[in-house]
Amino acid sequence: SLAEICMAEMRALIFELRPEALATEGLAAAIQRQLTALQARHQFATAVDFADEPDLPLPVREMLYRVAQQALQNSAKHAQAGTVSVSMTIDQEARLLVLAVRDDGAGFDPEGPFPGHLGRVSMRERAAQHGARVTIESAPGQGTTVSVHLPLANR
Repeated sequence: SLAEICMAEMRALIFELRPEALATEGLAAAIQRQLTALQARHQFATAVDFADEPDLPLPVREMLYRVAQQALQNSAKHAQAGTVSVSMTIDQEARLLVLAVRDDGAGFDPEGPFPGHLGRVSMRERAAQHGARVTIESAPGQGTTVSVHLPLANR
């Protein structure tokens, strides 16, 4: 039983390093797997709302996945959230995809200094490499929303 638990955890860790589901099953399925694994470990409620996924190049899907993964890890590790939700919407008029990770946790001052923590910086850098922008909305006691805004005009 312990060996099976360890094997499942090892598979989950390997998947986090190289999420093959991105290429075969798509972004929504890969994020759902990540969310399900975190839910099992951290006992929070989850909600998912995904629009039909546009045909995006694999590196763009991986960027979206990695930003969502970081935001989900932050919710699990720091927020003490009761509920975590992930949504993907597409504004056809603005040609914009928005991927958002929300939690109802402790919140924080997103402009505050966090020495030794690179999550916010790495999410923004990943997104910028693909012409996207990350916004973080939070306040102490108010939960957190991390959103990736990806223009679809040239995709």
